[in-house]
Amino acid sequence: MANLLKDRYDALVATWVALPEERREKLLADFVPDYVYNSEKIENEELTFATVSQIVRGDAVEGYTGDVQVLVEARNLKVSWDLARIKLAEDPCLSEELIQEAQGLVTMGTYKEKLLLAGERPGTFKLDNYVGGPAAVGIPAVEVPHAVGVLADDVNTELEAGGRHLTIAAYLHARLSEIHPFADGNGRTARLLMNGVLLAMGMPPIVIRAQDHGAYHAGLDVFHLEGDLSPFRRFLRNETLLTWEGLLD
Repeated sequence: MANLLKDRYDALVATWVALPEERREKLLADFVPDYVYNSEKIENEELTFATVSQIVRGDAVEGYTGDVQVLVEARNLKVSWDLARIKLAEDPCLSEELIQEAQGLVTMGTYKEKLLLAGERPGTFKLDNYVGGPAAVGIPAVEVPHAVGVLADDVNTELEAGGRHLTIAAYLHARLSEIHPFADGNGRTARLLMNGVLLAMGMPPIVIRAQDHGAYHAGLDVFHLEGDLSPFRRFLRNETLLTWEGLLD
């Protein structure tokens, strides 16, 4: 079963790489609303795809009566997506500064009063020790800058070596989530940077579907508790197929 999944994934990647650039750009334009919707839906149940589509197109949002912050967060995901694509296309290299800049855009204007009063700010590493996810991940704040620097160096070494594309992206996401370097927005930032790195390597990006959040967090938890990346990598391979199969022909 695992080999069949890998074979399907490899075939899909080969098709993606062979597509004309104009065709890929059209597919990516259609991908963005789906990515924004699902990345935000994991955090906020009330969001609808129709609302996200209006936000991504830059249209006025109609008929929405929920929390305005959800709209701001969705808009931030679109803006941060555009930035990550530009930055990583120009220089496919990860840095502490890029990670902080990405998170700053993801969470711009959305930090709650409690965090702001504690001195926390978007785009800066956490000052206090926050944890998140079912496995309560997160390292002490004082260790964050070094850990993020090591992560960036590890990813850049693999990027220079080439190959192992999905493994690199999976490790970036899983390790950044485990470090939990920010007071808020860690999951959204990890999903953004994972996809930015995939695109920089010429690979198809991934929609992590909100309805699959259980398997998503389970894969991350196995990495955190056992150091095994394989379940999360398999999960991402399957989500890639769900994102793109039937759309590349």
